[in-house]
Amino acid sequence: MTRYAVFLRGVNVGGVKVLMKDLVHLLEDAGFTDVKTLLASGNAVLSARTDDPLAVKEKCDAVLAEHYQRPIPTIVCTVKEVQRLSQPFPLPLPEPASEHHGYFTLCESAADAQALGAAIQDLAEPATHLVQDRAVAWIVRKGQSTTNPIGKLMDAQAKHRLVTTRNHNTLVKVAKILG
Repeated sequence: MTRYAVFLRGVNVGGVKVLMKDLVHLLEDAGFTDVKTLLASGNAVLSARTDDPLAVKEKCDAVLAEHYQRPIPTIVCTVKEVQRLSQPFPLPLPEPASEHHGYFTLCESAADAQALGAAIQDLAEPATHLVQDRAVAWIVRKGQSTTNPIGKLMDAQAKHRLVTTRNHNTLVKVAKILG
């Protein structure tokens, strides 16, 4: 059995609410084992009989689309990917650090992450960021993740490509669940 982290996009959008207890049952009914969820924002950890993350993604996407009658896309990460992202945040937080959060926008591909990095550089006020494989690290003042320029950019990009954003602390917790 191979362990994976599954990050859902749009779990509470358009009048459809994906409850984490329901998500556990759906994924178990689909044949995944040792399913655990974290927070109510669409984070799951599971075991699969395949070592192909794309096969896990396709199965999760199909199960969710069938049950909710609309696409709820996922980004599936390997243990190694999540462990890399859960290391100390790769960018220094501005002072006072306690008033800032580090975020990762997870992308379907490394090419998408590179494109997001380029889009951040093209902002009127370029912001500190770092592209790491299929993710883009960025920093925001607490309470402003949806209103600052990068947050708005990520929201706009989500209409064109599969991305989902998670707080670095969430990725640390997911890594602990993965073991």
